[in-house]
Amino acid sequence: MKYTFLIVILLLVTTTHGQDIISFSNKMLVKVDFNKQSESFLITNAAERSFIAEANNVYKLKFSANYSFFGLSVNFSPSSARGSNQSKFRNIQLRLFLKQWLQTLEYRKVQGFYQESTNINMTLAALPHLKTTSWTGSTSYTLNDAFSLRHLVALNEWQRTSAGSLVPTLNYGFNRLSDYNEAGKYIQNNYDLSISPSYYYTRTINTNYFVTGGIAPALGVRFSEEKIANSTESFAFLTKALNFKLQFGYTSEHISTGAVFNFDSTEANRATARNFVNDKSYASLYFGYRFDPPAFLKRSSKWVKEQIDL
Repeated sequence: MKYTFLIVILLLVTTTHGQDIISFSNKMLVKVDFNKQSESFLITNAAERSFIAEANNVYKLKFSANYSFFGLSVNFSPSSARGSNQSKFRNIQLRLFLKQWLQTLEYRKVQGFYQESTNINMTLAALPHLKTTSWTGSTSYTLNDAFSLRHLVALNEWQRTSAGSLVPTLNYGFNRLSDYNEAGKYIQNNYDLSISPSYYYTRTINTNYFVTGGIAPALGVRFSEEKIANSTESFAFLTKALNFKLQFGYTSEHISTGAVFNFDSTEANRATARNFVNDKSYASLYFGYRFDPPAFLKRSSKWVKEQIDL
């Protein structure tokens, strides 16, 4: 009921101050992001005591290339360690913009978690075998064509006037957690499906500057299978998620730059041994530059557009 009320309110406050969106679909954009991201799990051990495990990835770099309706990002963490503690992080994302539709596909892997420290002199308990690997996707549709989601995500449009939009999103994916505990090897396979009535509003300031706020509550279902030693248990349960996003930026004909603050929390209504609360938060600085694409890329893009009538 509270989500329904929220959707109604967002629809009522969706406003447009004139359609003024400049497309850079004929330009190629390269972007670099520098961010500090945290990822944590709430874990229950054999003694039924819970603690937070977090990945020790302090800083991450992301390189992106966007052209026309296509975008690709590679995200990784340089050597980052707290003493001898290290985590491994890899993330690849593919984006396709088809008019008002946005399709994303993502691969993500994080390995090497450590018990959250409560004391600066505390020796971190290592969970070096705890690993999460996921293949996920999302399909979104922007209801208000005067609002540019590409301006925020791909930087290949320039929204010059204030506007907001509801962006219904379907999320789906597979996630595997693996670890070794007292009983032996632990594997959890999760199949997720959720729907999110996301809402974004961009306020432009003197044409070039903007501030965007976004909120995305989500409700879904998870089909999970836990394997511990020689025993297997399967169950299904509801999941809840909430994402907040705040973005500040500057856009011109050749340059897009800014900062993004993001908080993402997922919770399930069933307590499993691993992963019934998963928090990912980060602050990111980005810089993008546009230029004319290579001739072969122009030809390939033109051919694809003709085939699918873009």
